Order: sequence, then C-alpha cells, then structure tokens
Amino acid sequence: MPGDSTRRRRTLPFLRLRALLSGGLVLGLGAVVTLASWNDSEYARATLTSSVFNTESSVNGLAYADNAVSPGPVVTFAGAGFAPGTVQYLPVLVRAKATSIAGTVALEAAVVGGTDAATLGAAFAYRVVRTTATCNAAAFTGTPAFVVGTAGASRPLATGQETGVVNPLAAGAPTAPGTPTGFCFEITLPNGVDNSLQGKTATATWRLFATSS
Repeated sequence: MPGDSTRRRRTLPFLRLRALLSGGLVLGLGAVVTLASWNDSEYARATLTSSVFNTESSVNGLAYADNAVSPGPVVTFAGAGFAPGTVQYLPVLVRAKATSIAGTVALEAAVVGGTDAATLGAAFAYRVVRTTATCNAAAFTGTPAFVVGTAGASRPLATGQETGVVNPLAAGAPTAPGTPTGFCFEITLPNGVDNSLQGKTATATWRLFATSS
C-alpha cells in the first residue's frame, strides 16, 4: 500500500540514526574505561646503626682498664693505717673509649663492708672534687667543683654526690679516647673518734655510673 511504503521510508532513517547514536554512546563509555595515568617512582634508603658508649677508668694512678665488675682495683693506703685526724687522697679518672659518644658520670654512695663496717666504716668521712690535676690537699683549696661535700663539710661514706651535680664525660675520637673526667677523693678518720676503733678493718666500694648523653 502506498501509505505503508511511505511509513517504512520515514521510519528506517530514524532507526538508523538511533543505532548510530547508541554506537556513539558505547564508544564514549569505552574511551573512559581505557584511560590510564602515567606513573614513576623514586626511592630513598638509609643504613641505620646504633652508637657506642664505652668507658674505662684509672684508679690511683694505675693504667686505664675496664673496671666494670665490683669491687674494681683494691687500693690500700700507705702507712700503718688511719689514726684520728689522718687524711688520705685517692684519684680516679674516667674516660670514654675511642668511638664512644659523650655522657655523664654519677658518683654513687659507697657500699661499706668488712668486719667492722658498722663501727669503723661509719666513722669515716669524705669529700670529692672534680679535677684531673694532682690529687692532694691543694685540690680542695680555692673554688673547686665539689662532687661530694663542701669547702667546710665532709660526708659519711654512705653518701653519694650532692644534689644537682653533673659530671660531664667527653666523647671519644675515632681513634683516641676522650678527655678524662677526674675525681679526687679526700678520705678522713676524724679527730675524736672512739678509742675502741683501733685495729679494725672496713672497706668502701664506690660505683661511678656512666650514662650516655
């Protein structure tokens, strides 16, 4: 029929147009899915190593050594022993070994022992100043850096360093130890101690506790 033929001719172009539009939509969606980003990477690597803190000491002029186990070197003072009013001096030097980092050194209270710790040991008094010079009476004159005691007062052996005292310890060099921190002990059996303390024996063991900075 003429009418039907005309309807087909008008309809077919319309169907073709829809098909092309649909195809365009499909192609458009496909382009979005296949888009990609360029990328690249950079890396950084670090080698992590721990520092070293290691000390050694010289007691009463002896060679430097690792005196890390109590009691350390045993010092016997010259003479017949302490009488009332006797004063003896004991130098101790502490330093960081080569390659060691810096730190501080704290002088702890003495552990008093021996047969007569409660009597003779309790009677002794001491002072300590920080110095690497000769350890004698002159080290306590002027304005020294007191670690234990003061210019006018000593302390019992079972007393550690004064509150607020900080004893620095220099770092070691790559191939040499650090500059030592020196302690000069002045140990006294005071005048007026009881006569019953004759012929007795006691020991005093100090720990110099080093801590890295």
